Amino acid sequence: MNKLTLTAGSLSLVLILAACAPERSQDQGTASSDVSSEGLLVWAPDIELSAIESQVEAFTDETGIPIEVVSMPQDDQTEAIVLDGPSGNGPDLFYQPGVGNLSIQGLVHPVEVDQEILDTYSAGSLEALSYDGELYGLPAVVESLALYYNKALIPEAPETIEDLEAAMADLTDDANDQFGFLYPANDFYFSYPFMAGYGGYIFNEDSDGYIKDDVGLANDRSVQGASLIQGWFESGYIPPSITIDAANGLFMDGQAGAIINGPWARYDFEEALGDDLGTAPLPELENGEYPETFLGTKGWMLSSYSEFPEEATELAVHLTSEESLKETFEATGEIPANSAILSSPDFTEDPMLAGFAVQLERARPFPNIAELSAVWQPMADALTFIMQGDDPAEALEEGVGKIEEEIATNYE
Repeated sequence: MNKLTLTAGSLSLVLILAACAPERSQDQGTASSDVSSEGLLVWAPDIELSAIESQVEAFTDETGIPIEVVSMPQDDQTEAIVLDGPSGNGPDLFYQPGVGNLSIQGLVHPVEVDQEILDTYSAGSLEALSYDGELYGLPAVVESLALYYNKALIPEAPETIEDLEAAMADLTDDANDQFGFLYPANDFYFSYPFMAGYGGYIFNEDSDGYIKDDVGLANDRSVQGASLIQGWFESGYIPPSITIDAANGLFMDGQAGAIINGPWARYDFEEALGDDLGTAPLPELENGEYPETFLGTKGWMLSSYSEFPEEATELAVHLTSEESLKETFEATGEIPANSAILSSPDFTEDPMLAGFAVQLERARPFPNIAELSAVWQPMADALTFIMQGDDPAEALEEGVGKIEEEIATNYE
């Protein structure tokens, strides 16, 4: 999944790498030679590598620009660009799930495309690949959590949280490892949607962006969401020791009626449950609002070291066109960041995709500021205490205190 999990230690690595990256002049990146003779270099993870082969070939046929596509795992790309970019051996385009740290290090170049093209991308995906007012990548794939359910145990998708709790009450038999609903509640990525659905927030916002000094994870609305979660443990519906791997295993074995997970889990679930598998958006809360999940976005980034930024941008537009993203979706199953595809009947009427199509409309990008790194561990600790019966307000207050302390120590 696409959670931002930068720790204080890895932040130090970011700063070290940033210091190693040379400053670029305003005109750096202007082509000094013919792109048709040198070509463009693309770094792609294996799943995208196989998907874009025909798209790259079509681009070369149309433009005469040769393209070399090289396999490079996402997690290895940043450090490799720091090392290879200055020597001219780095990529023109590479594939990443976010741009905040890349921008801080000076490794990405702003992307400039016509508004007509920008209008084709799905809601929130451009924001997810922007930093400090600049767009640094073109979206290819979007991700969010949704509800998977076993139709043999829960025939109809739960529409409200009351429906889901009714399934918990009806199906849960802890002694025999039978459950109505499972998810790893101490993972903030999974639990935050319930807090946000009541109006909680990570960082408040104003016209200038996120306000790092205004953390809303211990306000009354966040406490309300955390209290909902605690009630499931107090009722014995979810075991306190549950992990995502254990929840997945019980669901695939037919011992859990519903589970929260992302599109990456779909094929394993389909193999295990077949036609009994369904997807749905997270159910409506008692306040009439819906859980607000995080929107993950992966896309093609323009390297600040590219000598051919215009041509590389043209390639990124080609790789994220509606036609190309349809091909990528068919090859990988990853959800395309294209409004027309997401709203098409082929997508909205597919029982395996319909739940995600709706939930993506209720998802929001991660706060794209470095201070988000300070949130994950304190909130995981707070949620663990809440699962164990501690007062939600006190646990969240303590968690926010730790967040504010880390921000003051590492981000001032």
